[in-house]
Amino acid sequence: MEQPLAGIRVIEVGGTLAVAGATKTFSDFGADVIKVEPRGGAEMRRLPPFRDDEPGPERGAIHIALDTGKRSLVLDLTTPSGREVLTRLAATARLVFVHLPREQALAALDAVGRATPRPSTVALAAHGLEGPYADRVENDMSLFAWSSRMRTHSNPNMAPLRYGSGVPTMQWAATAAAAGVAAAWGHEHDGTARAIEVAGVEALLSNVDAWYAVWAFNGMELPRGGGPSKTAYPAGCYPCSDGYVLFASAGEPFFSRLCTGIGHPELPADPRFSTPAAKAEHWEDFVGYLGPWLAIRTRDQAFSELQQHGVMLAPVLTIPEAMATPQAVARSSFVTAPLADGGTTTLAGPPFRLPDAWEIRAAPRLGEHNTELLDTLGYSRDEQIALYRAGVTG
Repeated sequence: MEQPLAGIRVIEVGGTLAVAGATKTFSDFGADVIKVEPRGGAEMRRLPPFRDDEPGPERGAIHIALDTGKRSLVLDLTTPSGREVLTRLAATARLVFVHLPREQALAALDAVGRATPRPSTVALAAHGLEGPYADRVENDMSLFAWSSRMRTHSNPNMAPLRYGSGVPTMQWAATAAAAGVAAAWGHEHDGTARAIEVAGVEALLSNVDAWYAVWAFNGMELPRGGGPSKTAYPAGCYPCSDGYVLFASAGEPFFSRLCTGIGHPELPADPRFSTPAAKAEHWEDFVGYLGPWLAIRTRDQAFSELQQHGVMLAPVLTIPEAMATPQAVARSSFVTAPLADGGTTTLAGPPFRLPDAWEIRAAPRLGEHNTELLDTLGYSRDEQIALYRAGVTG
């Protein structure tokens, strides 16, 4: 069975974490994704960690994970000749993703716009391509800060916290991928080339944990509630003998079930815990019951015992533990992926299951497909040599 995105050519321009994450969705599901890179390679090729701690354009873990199945074309888009090659290439594509500093992005989009036929475009920009902040360049943490989400992602009376590295950027990438799939579908059905902008800050603004609706209704921001809740509990992480478990058992019937599970079925009727207002004043008293019970149990023991009582909790796993769970093994949630040098590595499997839809292939070596792609665009070998000598390709 043919992969669902087979026959669609996608051009990636910019080589950032966000744009590479967006186009990976296409390459793994069958599209022909061409990664247009500057001489020296896209910036994400230089992101650590590196295999065996030896840096190199083919050795970075982020490149290996996000550039799977793509083809690499080295092209200097600051030159007229480079932009002319992009115009020819865009005429063969259904969709072009661009993430560059604003002036470079506008020049690249102009080159794409001269293609006949013209593809749809998805432009990624931290704040969008227009407006007083359009020229600003942000990173993973500053995007999170601009969206207001960093403020509430913190413990009370402490400095705001960041998400895990790459989480905001990959949410931005997922939003851009969804927009691109919609544009490709629309182009297939009505022939219209669409120009889409995906601003990183706006992609984060729309997330459910931004809570703008709460402010719109009552004019108040939610309190900063990181860490275990001391008002509606147990909710959050609590330590066991070998790590942490995450509870989501603040309301009934889960609170009563938990109290029974830890050997204190009388607690829900105790005046200290019988009403929400009383509970808010006696969190430390409750931890006096739950803490010792958890301290002599592993995460798996706590999970197994409390699951028998219908309590909502989960062990907080490390990466090796997540990879080794019986469920992950049974579903092949992690797969062996090829490397450009002939070796293999382990990567996450498909984000959703559809028969014969997903295939993971090696990330390309820098400029690996220069000749192949320039041949298909009609450049003679003499012209290719001239482009190389002029520094347009490499």
